Amino acid sequence: MGSAESLEYALKAFTIFRNSREDCSGSKTYLYNSLIRGNSIAGDSREAISLYVNMLIDGVEPDNYTFPFVLSACTKRLSLFEGLQVHASAVKMGYHEDVFVSNSLVYCYGECGETDSARKVFDGMSERNVVSWTSLICGYATKDWHQEAVSLFFEMVAEGIEPNEVTMTSVISSCAKSGDVDLGERVLDYLTGSGLTSNAVMVNALVDMYMKCGAADKAMQLFDECVDRNLVLYNTVMSNYVKLGKVRESLDTFREMLDFGPKPDRVTMLSVITSSAELGDYSFGMQCHAYVLRNGLENWDNISNSLIDMYAKSNRQELACRVFDQMPNKTTVSWNSLLAGFARNGDVESARRVFDEMPERNLVSWNTIIAALVHESFFKEAIELFHSMQKEGLIPDEATMVSIASACGYLGALDLAKWTYNYIKKHNINRNIRLDTSLVDMFARCGSPKIAMEIFDSMKEKDVSAWTAAIGAVAMEGNGKRALELFEEMVTRGVHPDAVVFSGLLFACSHSGLVKQGMDIFETMKEYYNITPSIVHYGCVVDLLGRAGFLNEALDFINGMPVEPTGEIWSSFLSACRTHKNEKMASFAGEKLTKSNYEKTGAHVLLSNIYASFGKWDDVATVRMRMREKGMKKVPGSSSIEIDGVVHEFTCGSESHPSNGIIASMLDEINGRIGDEGYFRDLTNVLMDVDEGEKEFLLSRHSEKVAIAFGLVSSGRGVAVRVVKNLRMCLDCHTFAKIVSKVYDREIVVRDNKRFHFFRRGECSCGDYW
Repeated sequence: MGSAESLEYALKAFTIFRNSREDCSGSKTYLYNSLIRGNSIAGDSREAISLYVNMLIDGVEPDNYTFPFVLSACTKRLSLFEGLQVHASAVKMGYHEDVFVSNSLVYCYGECGETDSARKVFDGMSERNVVSWTSLICGYATKDWHQEAVSLFFEMVAEGIEPNEVTMTSVISSCAKSGDVDLGERVLDYLTGSGLTSNAVMVNALVDMYMKCGAADKAMQLFDECVDRNLVLYNTVMSNYVKLGKVRESLDTFREMLDFGPKPDRVTMLSVITSSAELGDYSFGMQCHAYVLRNGLENWDNISNSLIDMYAKSNRQELACRVFDQMPNKTTVSWNSLLAGFARNGDVESARRVFDEMPERNLVSWNTIIAALVHESFFKEAIELFHSMQKEGLIPDEATMVSIASACGYLGALDLAKWTYNYIKKHNINRNIRLDTSLVDMFARCGSPKIAMEIFDSMKEKDVSAWTAAIGAVAMEGNGKRALELFEEMVTRGVHPDAVVFSGLLFACSHSGLVKQGMDIFETMKEYYNITPSIVHYGCVVDLLGRAGFLNEALDFINGMPVEPTGEIWSSFLSACRTHKNEKMASFAGEKLTKSNYEKTGAHVLLSNIYASFGKWDDVATVRMRMREKGMKKVPGSSSIEIDGVVHEFTCGSESHPSNGIIASMLDEINGRIGDEGYFRDLTNVLMDVDEGEKEFLLSRHSEKVAIAFGLVSSGRGVAVRVVKNLRMCLDCHTFAKIVSKVYDREIVVRDNKRFHFFRRGECSCGDYW
């Protein structure tokens, strides 16, 4: 009967029988075998193994039936140690040559992952049947040796052994997991010609194979032809659709199942909730949650985890928290689901709180919080957390290092970038395309296009993102010609460009003064590659024309745009008007910018600065008043510099740095030495209504000048001074840096919010064109 109660009665009956008979040794073996078999079938493998031990203690000798029964119990518990002892006993008693005992040994070793031992037993068998072959095939499949499992199947057929349904199901499953549809077709050809009847289990395996191999149309043909569609088959189709990203098709199958099929179970609901999460269908997700509650499925961890994910993706984090709070068994996956929800919604503070409260954290936990910090621009905090992760002994993977490379890039910390690169190589972290692309971008942002291109050139595989990163690397140093050459090389190698590539190319042309080439690229994008320009591309063209001084052409281009010009477009044009000191066009662009209700603070600060440069202080006041009414605050100019792995940040006019006295003295020395070289302060860069003396002081304390002075006194002779600024570098600071690089014979690298400036011996890589 196999129930707990019936097995209890069986044991009592056995005890009474054993105690009432003096000589029952012949019957005892049979009775022990029955008890061992019954407990094994009922799932109480521990008791089955204990009964075998008691049998030996009782002096009862096992027979050829005993060993398969006890080995079955060992297999279910994956008790390899006990299985080895049973094997030894079978050899000692001479039962190891029995085909049924050998089959049980092959299956036990295979399921325990000891495939080599299973193969040794199999090869030593004098007689093999279909169970022998199937047991070894299943063992290979358990070890994920799927190619070997299928090869063994064809070897079995060649020896004239006809497979059974279990064999076919296991082989088809191996074809599915290997993703080899051609191999699956060969197996199917055998199945068709063998006369073996296809049952529901085999149809399910075939549908799963085709879907995992990317042949969903063939899978659905089998599904449609199947008259008796059971719950397992529906679940197979839906779960595979989810894995393929075809969540709408998964829900369509679910609706058909509701109309014609069996009642959904927890596996069904897992696929359905995941589908509604990917679609962001909050209403349908709520209905799924209601079904889960009505049918008592909420206690299954995976269901609750998927509900947390669904609510988080629907931006209903409070409901995700309620599901989490009601879970009786919160696993690490549950905590990670909640953490990912806060991270996805940009709530870094709550994400960090959840991370700190987690009883156990795995690599996914660390990767999630580090990526969230990077995404929300907490770069220093992300790197600090990475160091904490190392202290806890966790080995990062490529996903971790992608985030860290991104953080290093945005900080512009070259020494830290080099350390990160060496760390990846030292720990043999898998360098896939995504990580290598991140490394290229990291070194480009840190002002080392040479190392960036060395990594790019070493890449064995390059997708469109990798080429985009390389184009961006040379574009940042103003090498538009090389960017165009890379584009031609990319196209020649058969990589199809996307919209992002063209943004990078237009940027490169704009910052290199390649107006004709840039306009040709813009036309090529539309006509040859059939890519519809976005507002970003239109903005790049406006910048391209405006930066070169073609203000009338830029305005004609704006007026001819098929879409309404946005505040970004007018902001770009306004910047060009300021560069070329065209007051009339600047006023016109300012009016358009105001009417566009553009909410970006930088654009309004630019407008205010333009009015200030023309001495229109009333207009400056009007813009500033409008900014205050809208809650906009001007971002203060700040510059950072990395010294000995520590990033120091300076804000314009601030004197809070511990080395402020030394910096002030160094600035005085610099100003004296560069004054002898003909430098004088360009006070037009101070856009405040103050007297000349105040203007001179404010200009002398621009953040990049302070950072350069600190770099000169804090680094060794000949070491490049690398500064990262959050705003555009002003003309006076640009002149300052050029002369300092000549006087002190030091390379000075400044990354502003537009591009890199490499100052060497009194010259800048931008050619004063930025």
